[in-house]
Amino acid sequence: MSLQSVFCNAFAGMADVNFRVIFWDGSVYDFGSGTDFLIRFKNREALRKVFLDTSLGFGEGYMNGDIEVEGDLREVVRVGLLSGQVDEKTKKSVLNTLALSILQRNSKRKDRQSISYHYDLGNDFYKLWLDRKMLYSCAYFKNDSASLEQAQTEKINLCCRKLQLKHNERLLDIGCGWGSLLITAAKNFGIHGVGITLSQEQLAYGREQIAEEGLQDRVHLEYLDYRDLLQLRQSFDKVVSVGMFEHIGKANMKLFLENVQAVLRPNGLLLLHTIGKTVEEPTNNWIRKYIFPGSYLPDLGSILKNCSGLGFNFIDCENMRLHYSKTLDNWSERFEKNESKIRSMFDDRFIRMWRFYLAGCSAMFRLGQIHLFQLLFSAGVRNDLPLTREWMHTESPGLTGSSFSEQHMLKGT
Repeated sequence: MSLQSVFCNAFAGMADVNFRVIFWDGSVYDFGSGTDFLIRFKNREALRKVFLDTSLGFGEGYMNGDIEVEGDLREVVRVGLLSGQVDEKTKKSVLNTLALSILQRNSKRKDRQSISYHYDLGNDFYKLWLDRKMLYSCAYFKNDSASLEQAQTEKINLCCRKLQLKHNERLLDIGCGWGSLLITAAKNFGIHGVGITLSQEQLAYGREQIAEEGLQDRVHLEYLDYRDLLQLRQSFDKVVSVGMFEHIGKANMKLFLENVQAVLRPNGLLLLHTIGKTVEEPTNNWIRKYIFPGSYLPDLGSILKNCSGLGFNFIDCENMRLHYSKTLDNWSERFEKNESKIRSMFDDRFIRMWRFYLAGCSAMFRLGQIHLFQLLFSAGVRNDLPLTREWMHTESPGLTGSSFSEQHMLKGT
């Protein structure tokens, strides 16, 4: 049986599938109306690699221009994921997964390299398609019409409310990005904050923003690995980690939490915001090879098991899966609007890679293949928190309408 026939059989009879495929020999096949999108395989090898390892084969084929797509890439990924025959695990895909796992060490040196590979692409690049606060994590959309800027502000406010931040408390942000969460928390809640990152680009930009806001006496950013938290010689009332837990690797979950435990004060709160899965399974091969080397998407059960084993008491979990899909759609739209500027920085292969990454992840969140968990824990059992979740979604008393700094200026303090 030809490869073309195998491909067509994989989608035969599938409901809600409408696309056209054109093969290298000129043959054309329509599925359903054939109108949603078009896939063009330019050579036989491109299709063969898709069958050997779906995510890696299609991703590399698209990046290299051996596979062309006309239409919505999110829909292409959705249809591909829904076809069990195409996505069936082959010996080659299993070997690829094993090879990537063996190469994944998540040592301090490897983690520095992996973080730099993705996050040190340049602040000018990220400025083109992130929001004004430079938040590169899931936003929180209170309604469908909210802008990305509004949704990212809501996300920061939600994090601060869940952490029950109070004046002069000490907040640690592990994987602080460009520093926006700490800056907002200092301005609106009056905390003293420390952020750590392994990205030199983020560190430089974040320190500039802190200086511009005049918050040098309240917020400090450090180039530091989470395994070296004791070097700070500080303890903290609250700890937050947004979009960083995915980078530590499966073997280091307990180690990460032990280091948090070492600096978190008794009864302190930990907010863990991470992409994850409901069951344990390998991380997507293409994502791990080309986008986030060294990454591992933890399953919810493993997170809870490791936390409870160290005495962290589970308080709450919110799944923001659809919020992340909307965030990625916003990023994709901004990315496309700025394609010409991005093209002046990077080549066509890079643009195709990032286009596929943003669209593909949006589809995976929408299909429920991956999730965004925001988990709240306390260092020890706490029975003093409110009985309902309203406290997480209501503005903190006295901080509505003006910032902490503005209120204290009015009071003369």
